[in-house]
Amino acid sequence: MASSVRLPTAERRLQIAEAVLRIMSAPGGRPFTVAALAEEVGVAEGTLFRHFKTKAEIVDAAIDLLAAALETSFPPAPAAGEQPEPLERLGTFVVQRLTLVRQRPEFLRLAFNDRLADAAGPDGAARIESIIGRSVQFIRDCMTEAQERGDVDADVSAMILVWMVIGVIRGASMPTSNPGTPAGVLPATSPEDIWADFERYLRGGRHGRKNAS
Repeated sequence: MASSVRLPTAERRLQIAEAVLRIMSAPGGRPFTVAALAEEVGVAEGTLFRHFKTKAEIVDAAIDLLAAALETSFPPAPAAGEQPEPLERLGTFVVQRLTLVRQRPEFLRLAFNDRLADAAGPDGAARIESIIGRSVQFIRDCMTEAQERGDVDADVSAMILVWMVIGVIRGASMPTSNPGTPAGVLPATSPEDIWADFERYLRGGRHGRKNAS
């Protein structure tokens, strides 16, 4: 049913962009159509195009929303004369990104499917690749610098370490499947504790494995 509530333009545009992301990330591949979007928002189809000129413009707004949300994970620029250690910067990123995707799991699902990119067309798809690539490059830069400092085993490929970080974020944001745990419940371990454990592994896990053998 269409909503009779008239919202300010900026608020309605945000609502529509949010609805795009929900549809695109929904399990089962829910079709992305104007009719489906209008139903998700709760408005008539014509209302969508009072706020956007085209369907492509709607998708662009959804990409803007995704980019702005993911950007909040990156640590702020250091003050003049300060340069946090690479694992400190990476820790800030991991904690903030994990907090975000636990609150907004659709962002993580969108990173692992092509639906938004397919709807966005070539230019939009390139934007999405750049948005995701920024996170990957940030992790890789931190890891490479940490290896150069001797904080992390330099014998391991930096990209392997990148995949490990992504895997930790993904795994720690998925509902648990342990026997006796209600379905859909997120792991109880906090993002801060998850990073603390992973940082210990990065800094000394290699030695722990050698001593255990």
